[in-house]
Amino acid sequence: MKTALYCFLLLLSISTFAEVNNESFTSKALNTQVTFKVSVPTSYGTRLNQSYPVIYVLHGQWDFTLVQSISDTLKNEIPEFIIVQVIGKGAQLQPNDANINENARLFRQHFTSELIPYIKNNYRTADYSILIGHSNAGRFAMEQFLTKSPLFNDYFIFSPSLDDGYIVSLAQSVTELKAHLFLSIANEGEHMQQPFNSLVTMLEKHPSLSLTNEKYAQYSHQSSKVIALVNAFQTRFSHWQANYETKIAGLAPLLAHYSALQKEFGFQVLPSKDDLIRLLAYFAINNNGQEVTKIHDYLIAHYSTAAESITEIEQYLEKEGYQSAAKLINSSRLQ
Repeated sequence: MKTALYCFLLLLSISTFAEVNNESFTSKALNTQVTFKVSVPTSYGTRLNQSYPVIYVLHGQWDFTLVQSISDTLKNEIPEFIIVQVIGKGAQLQPNDANINENARLFRQHFTSELIPYIKNNYRTADYSILIGHSNAGRFAMEQFLTKSPLFNDYFIFSPSLDDGYIVSLAQSVTELKAHLFLSIANEGEHMQQPFNSLVTMLEKHPSLSLTNEKYAQYSHQSSKVIALVNAFQTRFSHWQANYETKIAGLAPLLAHYSALQKEFGFQVLPSKDDLIRLLAYFAINNNGQEVTKIHDYLIAHYSTAAESITEIEQYLEKEGYQSAAKLINSSRLQ
């Protein structure tokens, strides 16, 4: 009965969407005005003391919307992210070995010395970031990974361009790789499969590297990045969402779960307001006044829009015939 009741509460329509900001500044490296988009979590404007992890999306002119949409879809399964559109293509993303590619050198300077500092100076960023790249942007991301860039913690890299041998050669000379890497390839043909297999073999020799590699033989070069992105998020944050037993055990076990995540990832983690509102209704229906009071007080203390949401769930329960539950929530508001 309790499982069925909680499943019913999951069906409550609690819809929130990330906000997208348009940003611009003059890039000295590129000698032009750059414009780009930054998506911030729905809670960004209400949790003013919280910092957020960041995703930098290469090929942002094409893949920013995809990453934003999937992260919104998975919002209860993964952290809330600031998502940054990184616009670049062609020669800018080509290898910069021996510093002979001026476009590549200047783009790297812009990305690492201008764009990332701009984000850190203008947004509340946590000390945790993911770099996402596909195709030749995937090769760029692999270069950042293999050269041990200090700017990123995790890498999601999909069907990187490997047929020129640059990344495989770079991987042969690197030692003691760390971080988390999700690496995938689509149905690309032997010219890509062979270097991909060689690269994976070399990467698997690094004991401190957390590596997940996937082959999507049934997907094309373009379509594979959709399923790969979903799998990358779900693999990296497989234990992010508290399970059913933890949730209905009460507020204290739920907070302990998120405290453990905070220790693991290094940034502040709070349960989602949506989850807490559902649990408030669950415990009210089960006539658990103690947990209702605890969750109510926690919501008010940590979420600036909590009072409105509590009123809405109280009204919803009364409309659906749960008058006792609605009264219990109302009494907690009046204490």
